[in-house]
Amino acid sequence: MVFPKTGVHINNVKLNFISKEEFQKDLPIVIIDKKLVIINQDSINKVEKKIQDSLIRLIHIQEKRFKDSVTYYSKRIQYPNNDLSTLYPFFKKLENAKNKKVRIMHYGDSQIEGDRISGRLRQRLQREFGGNGAGLFPVIPATKKISLNNTVSKNWVRKTGFGPYIDKTINHKNYGALFSFCKIKFDTLLSDSNSLFNADITINIPNKSYKLCRNYKKLKLYYSAKEKVTFRLLLNDSVFHIDTLSKTNEITLKRLDFSETPKSMKLQFSSNKSPEIFGVSLEGENGVIIDNIPLRGASGTEFSKVNYNSLSQMQKLLSPDLFILEFGGNTIPYIKSKERAVKYGNYFKKQILKLKRINPNALVLIIGPADMAKKQKTKLITYPLLEDVIKALKKAAFETNSCFWDMYLNMGGENSIQKWVKEKPSLAARDYIHFTNAGARKIADYFIEDFMIDYKNYQTHKDD
Repeated sequence: MVFPKTGVHINNVKLNFISKEEFQKDLPIVIIDKKLVIINQDSINKVEKKIQDSLIRLIHIQEKRFKDSVTYYSKRIQYPNNDLSTLYPFFKKLENAKNKKVRIMHYGDSQIEGDRISGRLRQRLQREFGGNGAGLFPVIPATKKISLNNTVSKNWVRKTGFGPYIDKTINHKNYGALFSFCKIKFDTLLSDSNSLFNADITINIPNKSYKLCRNYKKLKLYYSAKEKVTFRLLLNDSVFHIDTLSKTNEITLKRLDFSETPKSMKLQFSSNKSPEIFGVSLEGENGVIIDNIPLRGASGTEFSKVNYNSLSQMQKLLSPDLFILEFGGNTIPYIKSKERAVKYGNYFKKQILKLKRINPNALVLIIGPADMAKKQKTKLITYPLLEDVIKALKKAAFETNSCFWDMYLNMGGENSIQKWVKEKPSLAARDYIHFTNAGARKIADYFIEDFMIDYKNYQTHKDD
């Protein structure tokens, strides 16, 4: 831009502009020491380095916070399409459990044997929402349960419909909801068509179980019978009830009520052909019932291997509101590729769909496997495809509008089983697969805490 040397007049004001030459003529000449330039540049570099380091630290902090946040929510119960209202229908039933029964059927592998995990959950929910009793169990449990104190006469035998224990002499797959039934073993050398055989089941109040589990006012017997069976019930050594179990091919329910919990109860059966007893249930009037159903060696794909009608008949009599399916551990050692993990997940999905067809009003919650370790040369490592199995189970859950809880992540993820073994007291056994009793209580408490967080969230948002 050029201005006249004589300046510019604007109204009564005159503006003069200095020329470039005049401006430069008045500037002092400064000689810059090269060392000073180097020092200043060095200082600038240090400042830049500090800023850069601070930014990197800030990024790492933010990344850790984000990762911790993702891990925190991944440890919680996860929902299809992140829809937290998926369990609201079940939470509503819990809310009204003082006036009606709410049943949870907890199926799992050997991690839940002995009423571990189920018993802890039962005690908390019965205390919170009401309910009594140990729920459903077979005449001969596979392992001793802390919630039961029962004995049987020696002529009872257990027939199992899964795993390597299947009796090849049984020509049907009618195993009911417990995947097993018990029957009286007749002595063929002494028997004829008119012979009567007797067997009994004695149930006493357990000494070491949770308090609410020891009280019950209802006995339910699930059975089928090829011939009529004389049935007697003795309470505290006195005859309380005599009846006949009708001849029936379907699984049938026999129920008896008590005014108070009997200290001792004996069920006596007399017939020339054994009934098949699919289960006994001890319950309160209302409130929460939780059935502990461990299937040792099972992968969770057994639902499609038993007769649909027998499973349907018994589950409809039980009327469950929520299935908890805790599986995956038994399949992990045999999964050798990602493709096999995907196939397992797809097969597991079919089991969920079968349960939902039989029980359209019930919801399903999947609990994934715990961390498991195997030896590789001289060190222990988590099974390489364990996380792929978890992904497959989670996918099966979400595709069936079911929920998922990640037990592996709640333990601490990869190699966490080794830390659980080293804890004092030890939380896992030295097979690096199963929990100790202390570990089972701990993992149960983790699940219960997350479950109750979501129940409280339901209470806050149910009217939104």
